[in-house]
Amino acid sequence: MPEKYTTPYPARRIYSDGRAEETEVLLARECPVKLVLDEKAFTTLFASPLELKELAVGHLITEGVLNFIDIARVNVEGNEVHVRTKKESQLSQNKGSDEQVFVDSEILFEPEAVFASTAYLESDTYKLTRGTHLAALIDKEGKLAIQIVDVGRHNAVDKAVGAAFLQGLDISKHYMLSTGRQPAYMVTKAARAGVPLVATKAMPFDSGVEAAKKANLCLVGQLRQESMLIFANEWRVKTSRN
Repeated sequence: MPEKYTTPYPARRIYSDGRAEETEVLLARECPVKLVLDEKAFTTLFASPLELKELAVGHLITEGVLNFIDIARVNVEGNEVHVRTKKESQLSQNKGSDEQVFVDSEILFEPEAVFASTAYLESDTYKLTRGTHLAALIDKEGKLAIQIVDVGRHNAVDKAVGAAFLQGLDISKHYMLSTGRQPAYMVTKAARAGVPLVATKAMPFDSGVEAAKKANLCLVGQLRQESMLIFANEWRVKTSRN
């Protein structure tokens, strides 16, 4: 399905030895996605043009706007996603520096289960375009449950979270794999959804480490087949030290 994420574009390739040639490359597609909440325009996201229902649900959850149980129905109309909430639901205004996010889970992961996720780091779309991010949810055995590709690292996380809730997946028993860097904003999105561990091939920011510590979330960076760096709540990964 990579062709649905891409579009061909002409380009001129220039070589260091002076040669030039006309070529065609595949670029990752991006489109504006309008999110309408209870018949009122809520926001516009720029994302890959697939999994729009998952994007809307995940975005509302990871931004702390709604809990999944508050959502009555979700309809996709072209590039618009209409979300209706239950009458008794209350939209959260609890976003900002004073917000306290805490992952209420005591789950532990074997190192082998985390290392196993390196097999899922590259998607076919990324290999074609070198212009997309990936987010995945992986269980305690290191088996892939959900894998999402998007032009934005934050969109990929939103879509993975949305897919998990729509499929009835217990997100507290899975960890999230991300190809993106992890500032506080990204870590907090995962924590709001109840993700107990985030692993990335990139390096986190200092703000991401501090946010993970406060949220009871384990943050793994520079994930490779042979090693990983644990920056916060290392007790979630079983080692001889714990």
